Amino acid sequence: MSTKHEIDTYSKLELGGTFFLEESFRYLHSALKSEFASILFLEELNSIEPSTEDRKIFDKTYLPDNAVGILQSKIPDILTSETTNLISNSWQKSQFRAETEKHKFGLNHRIDSIEILGHLNNFGFFIETLVNRHLLFLNQTGTIDEFSYARISISKIMERLIYIFKADLNNNKVHLNEITNLFSLRNKTVHFTPDNAIALKPKISELIQIWSQSAKIIAKFEHKEKFNEESFSKRLEEHIKEIKTCWT
Repeated sequence: MSTKHEIDTYSKLELGGTFFLEESFRYLHSALKSEFASILFLEELNSIEPSTEDRKIFDKTYLPDNAVGILQSKIPDILTSETTNLISNSWQKSQFRAETEKHKFGLNHRIDSIEILGHLNNFGFFIETLVNRHLLFLNQTGTIDEFSYARISISKIMERLIYIFKADLNNNKVHLNEITNLFSLRNKTVHFTPDNAIALKPKISELIQIWSQSAKIIAKFEHKEKFNEESFSKRLEEHIKEIKTCWT
């Protein structure tokens, strides 16, 4: 049995898992609040009528007809200060309402807010931290020998999971399709290309499926580990319940 890692290692991994879990859902709540604020702001904008002076200014304003040209241009004021103030006040009002009012999204709602990057990254790190800890446990309890542990512990995350659950996967007792989707989404955040920036809009239902499968996988870790700590699977289930109650 390896003695390189003692109780402090497990403690650090537990703290890391806790941090990544809490951060992931903090970002998700922030993302959904931003989505709600945008809906409210659009409603506010629809109630603002541009004045005759606004229209005159806009008609005389030239803007390039391509993205690069716009980004390279100094955009002039195209609205009167009165209308600009109305828009600014509407934005502040929308932000306040999003913090104080409730809103229910449909399960097919796609989250477009940039804060979704924080959720997907941190939730992926959360799963990976618990997988790493479980592999260490399997090694230190003699289930995985030193040679196999040295090889599998540096492999890709899905390879690690397939190794851990190879018997259950063969017997169709474990499914990893949603976990695969999670790391596919996280890869889009790591490689934030122009195409990925547009494509990364996960549905709420898609995230719920990922979380639910993750909770089952973590519960299987906990069944073997029997660590005397607050259950990660139960903590995750509480977060799922909170999202469903607050936002769906």
